[in-house]
Amino acid sequence: MNRAYEAKQRAYYTQDQAWQYYQSVKSHNGPRIDWLNSQQEHAFQNMKQAFENASSAYERRDGASASMYAAEGHRYKEESKTYVYERRRLVEEIRSARDKFQECKPAFQNAKDYFSSTEDIFKSAKAEHKRAQAEFKKAKAEFDACVKAFKTRLEQVRASGKKRREDKKLIAAKAGVPFQYRDNVWISKDSDGNTNIYFGGVGKPDGPGHGHYVMDQHGTVTYRREPFDPHGAQNFEETRREEATLRMSQIAINKWARSAATPRVLQSEDSDFKTLVKSGYDRDYSAIVSDIVIIDRHNKKEHYHIVIDEHGNELFSEWRANPTKKKKS
Repeated sequence: MNRAYEAKQRAYYTQDQAWQYYQSVKSHNGPRIDWLNSQQEHAFQNMKQAFENASSAYERRDGASASMYAAEGHRYKEESKTYVYERRRLVEEIRSARDKFQECKPAFQNAKDYFSSTEDIFKSAKAEHKRAQAEFKKAKAEFDACVKAFKTRLEQVRASGKKRREDKKLIAAKAGVPFQYRDNVWISKDSDGNTNIYFGGVGKPDGPGHGHYVMDQHGTVTYRREPFDPHGAQNFEETRREEATLRMSQIAINKWARSAATPRVLQSEDSDFKTLVKSGYDRDYSAIVSDIVIIDRHNKKEHYHIVIDEHGNELFSEWRANPTKKKKS
C-alpha cells in the first residue's frame, strides 16, 4: 500500500505542478489579453473611421484627403494585427498549459483509484489481522493458563514425589536398610499389613540380587536378606523363623491321620519350603506322632526336623545338616 500511496502522491504532485503552471500562465496572460483586446478594438474602430473618412473624401473628389485617410486606416489595421498576433500567442500559452494539466489528470485519477483499491485490500487485511490477533491473544491466554496449570500440577507432582521418596527413606531407615540404599528402594504392602522393602538389585531396587526386608504392621522387622545373600528361612528373625516352621508343621498335623503308620511322603511345597511327613505310633515317645521334615529350598546346608504329638505338643525340633550326596565313582 505504501508504494500505491507514493505513486498517487507523485501523480498528484505532477498534476498539481501542471495546475499551478496553468494558473500562473492564465493569471499572467489574462490581464494582458484583456488589454490587447481593448487596444485591438480601439485600433479597429480607428481603422474603420479612417476608411470611412477616406471614402467620404474620395466621394468629394478630395484625392489628397482620401489618400491620407486611407494610409491612416492601413496603419490602424497593422496596429490591430499586432494586438491580434500577441493575443493569439498568449492564448496559445494558456491553452498549452491547460492541455498539459488535462494530460496529468488521468494519470492521477488512475493512481488515486489504484490507491483506493489497495487501501480497501489493506483495510480488509488489517481487519483480518485484528481478528487473527484477537484469536491469537485468546489462544495465548488459554495456553498461558494451561502452562500455569501444568506448572502448578507439576509442582504438586514433584512435591508429592518428594514426599513419597522421603516417606520411603523413613520406612527404609526405620527397618534398618543400609544407608547407601535408602535413596533407591521399592516398597510394597501385603494384605496382612506387612511392608516389603526391596533394595540393591541390579538395574532397579527389586532387580536380580536384591535385598529384601519385611516389617510387620507393628514396625518389627521379621525378615532380613542383604543384597546377593541366599534366600531361605535363615533370613527370618528367630521368632519369625519358628513361626514359619510351626505353621508348616501344623498344616501337616491337620492333614494327616494320627493313628495309622505311613511312610514319609510329600505333604506340601511352595517356592520356599518343601514338607515331608510321616505319621504313626512312636515307641520312643509312646504316642501317636507326626514326624515332619521341612526343607528350605534356599538352604542347601540344613533342614528343620520337628516331631509333634497328637495333641499338638512339640516333642522334638532342631536344624539338622543335610546328608551329603555320594559322588559316583
